Amino acid sequence: MFDENKNNITRKFLELKMWVNSIPEKQECKDSFDSINKGLFFVYAYGIYEGIVHDIISETIMELNTASIPIDKCIFELYSIIFSPEYDSLRDVGIEHKWEKRWAISSKMLGNSNVLIQGDMFPTDGKNLRYKQLEMIAKSFGLKSEVLPRVELKGFLDELVNNRNDIAHGNKLPKDVGGRYSRQELLTRCENMSEICSHICISYENYIIKKQYLRKS
Repeated sequence: MFDENKNNITRKFLELKMWVNSIPEKQECKDSFDSINKGLFFVYAYGIYEGIVHDIISETIMELNTASIPIDKCIFELYSIIFSPEYDSLRDVGIEHKWEKRWAISSKMLGNSNVLIQGDMFPTDGKNLRYKQLEMIAKSFGLKSEVLPRVELKGFLDELVNNRNDIAHGNKLPKDVGGRYSRQELLTRCENMSEICSHICISYENYIIKKQYLRKS
């Protein structure tokens, strides 16, 4: 079910570790290409992480859409994304049509059609994927498991996003960021991010397999 996502995690983080291992360990020269490459690690790693999370959520939505689940059988938390187009239309419509849009939501609930979620749905505030954004996604699906496998990984995730943003937005040069890290420290961060991605994948896989999206009788 989520096998392709798991294989993708293994492959991409293996490629990342191979790239890190190709960087010579020259801590004494912060202006070297080696320090630049160490800084670019955070841009590379964040891109892998964000892409993997998007793929996992897309897979989850696809599984929900193909499961033929009547809306009234779902947990109420899932309504936030099931009715997302209708909620958006309420925000955008003028006062003269607001009741028509509300009736449309009622009609969809009364009609009790099967769940159909937009394939590109990604329920966050649009910001980089920190703990808060992962939590937003989990709440929208009604996922009850822990967002991260270990609480201390929250700091590593913030570090990844902060360093990536500093480089991408021009606040710091890659060599200045990379000069602070040894090759082994970057390899440790590869393991941490791989652990986070694997945990997210397993959490949503269990959500589908155990049908945690259904209300209890």
